[in-house]
Amino acid sequence: MNKKWEIVFDYLMHLIRENKVQPGEILPSQNMLKTKFKYSEQPIRIAFNKLIELQIVKPVNGKGYVVQEKIKNNLLFSFRELFPNSINKYYELKEIKVDESLSKKTNFYIGTDVYFFKCVRKDKDTNEVILYQESFVPKSIYKNLTLNYLNENGLMKFVESETPSKVSHSSKKIYFEDTRDNELLRIFNDDSLNGFIVDEGNVYGIFGELLEYRLSRYKPKFFKWDFIEWRK
Repeated sequence: MNKKWEIVFDYLMHLIRENKVQPGEILPSQNMLKTKFKYSEQPIRIAFNKLIELQIVKPVNGKGYVVQEKIKNNLLFSFRELFPNSINKYYELKEIKVDESLSKKTNFYIGTDVYFFKCVRKDKDTNEVILYQESFVPKSIYKNLTLNYLNENGLMKFVESETPSKVSHSSKKIYFEDTRDNELLRIFNDDSLNGFIVDEGNVYGIFGELLEYRLSRYKPKFFKWDFIEWRK
């Protein structure tokens, strides 16, 4: 059974994800939530502190907890949010068991059963390939995952709607890959490319569970990353 703070956290995240509370708007107050859930102040405060920690909201004196702009708080985006005028094609879904080499690459434990799949993202108007991605996700969490679901809804939607997990954060390495790999050139359908911007890393849930290892290769002209740097 979920802890009380998790129930409040899930409710507040639902309001944000479904755009019931827009960026710049104020979430329900602690007093309103105490009345709604009939909880004490402690679990409600913990839920808000978690949202602050994830940089999803910020406390504003005299107002309450304000939802931040996604571009300012570096929220994880889905492909659909990053490239609204585009379409993704997931393919080659298969089940594999993590060996020592794959464990070092992905951080999944040796012997873990995972799903592996590929995705190509294209611009709707030009049909130009924006990125090519390879993903590994744990079968224990992504039960009954299918290509049909991925192509209709995407992976983030599956996590939010079909699993008990909640996406928290990701760890990333961004670098340029200097390559003339024939298979990649075929996928991007562009022989003029000399390399790709690589976005490699893991996606984690709010309780630290590893939800996905992903390796994305962007056509350089499409890669853009806006973020804020904080001084310690």
